[in-house]
Amino acid sequence: MDRLEMIRMKVDQMIQALADENDRKFAYIHLYGTSQFASMLAIKRRADVTVAATAAMLHDIASYAYNVSEADHAKRSAEIAQEMLTGSKLFQEDEIKLITHAISVHSDKQTKDDNVYAEILKDADVMSHYFYNPKIEISDKERVRLYYLLEMLEKKNTVS
Repeated sequence: MDRLEMIRMKVDQMIQALADENDRKFAYIHLYGTSQFASMLAIKRRADVTVAATAAMLHDIASYAYNVSEADHAKRSAEIAQEMLTGSKLFQEDEIKLITHAISVHSDKQTKDDNVYAEILKDADVMSHYFYNPKIEISDKERVRLYYLLEMLEKKNTVS
């Protein structure tokens, strides 16, 4: 079993422990959806798919598994990811730093980050929110990012 699947198994265990069926449903939809979008964006941006998808699987884990407030969830999710990834012994220290940094800043959708994985995670999170149901209004802070993201995805890839 590969590294991403091991992390998904751990996340699944945390989600399955949630008492409320709706909480479990939305946790699965959002975490897996964001992870899939992150994989797609990592391929498009020539980044490591496992690093991007792992960051996405863990980006809101504090909200779902520990009911941490919206204001604190990014920082706490990064701490949980740090513990989980270090304990797993499946990721290198530099990969863990990339993942935890991306998670810690993912809520700040208005600031562009130099870390490609932070940008992938922010974009994947916005895509997950939007594509869950495009008729549901997304936040103002996500709307601008979504506009540029959809514009970028609309451009045709050229192979030279």
